Amino acid sequence: MYTEWKPNSWIAVLFGLLFQPFVFLYVNRPRYFFYYLALTLGCIFLTQHPISAALFSEGGKAQHWPYAITIACAIHAYILSAKYDVSQKRSWCASWWATLLCVVTVYFSLFVTKTFFYDFYSIPAASMSPALNTGDYVVVSKNGYGNYSYAGIPVLQTKSTATVQRGDIVVFKKPGNETPDFIKRVIAGPGDKIYYQHKRLYLTRACDGCLEYELIDNVELDSAAASEISQYQETLDGQKYQIQQNTAKPDFIQHYFRQQGMRLGEWQVPAGHYFVMGDNRDNSLDSRYWGFVPEQNIVGKAVYIF
Repeated sequence: MYTEWKPNSWIAVLFGLLFQPFVFLYVNRPRYFFYYLALTLGCIFLTQHPISAALFSEGGKAQHWPYAITIACAIHAYILSAKYDVSQKRSWCASWWATLLCVVTVYFSLFVTKTFFYDFYSIPAASMSPALNTGDYVVVSKNGYGNYSYAGIPVLQTKSTATVQRGDIVVFKKPGNETPDFIKRVIAGPGDKIYYQHKRLYLTRACDGCLEYELIDNVELDSAAASEISQYQETLDGQKYQIQQNTAKPDFIQHYFRQQGMRLGEWQVPAGHYFVMGDNRDNSLDSRYWGFVPEQNIVGKAVYIF
């Protein structure tokens, strides 16, 4: 026997407050789900973008946008349910259990993806400029690195099976300071020796017969006459990338991490560790100052920048 169905207005309000756009699946208006989802994602983007962050982030005039969207979803869903036309075709997801199933499926998929495969990071500072600038976003591949977390909360720690190469841009947890995550470029791996002097990088690779330091090639790309900032193209193991240096700013060698048995500004990477540096060499706190990154601290590798 066919019975007419109509969404419960109070369930609609509850779902609107708890699940925001998903409530429109329950009230049989799926197109509004996509409208409100696009609005929510747009506001999230604006909170991260450097131009609009001051307006949409905490302290800005539009800082309460999440509450506004939540209330709008609840009110709009209540109106749609109250005026619901029982003769319209009912979607498969227009029931409380199907809507909950959609919510669980989407959030579980996001959890698995962000925890074990790919995550997004925004760049808060200029330590990796010019490759990564403030406000940029990176997609980080986490699969195989063994350091799995969601929103900064550890989920699973396994042995790393990924290959970390010199020149890779990696996200990692700084030793002794688990949050926030850091992002730098890998300069040297286990057994390598590094010497940094007068803004030049020297490297001895961990291999048989590799005894002498090799000056890492860099070519000046841009140096404005009125500026003390210069950009160079550096080549490491065939990988080319740009670095930035302030020629007028001295190296703070007195603050360098001092490794026992090595001279100041010289380090040998121990087994299971990596030496990382920021591309903005004179505006980066990195392995020169606080030491090596343990392999188990690496979260993933940056694979896409936008």
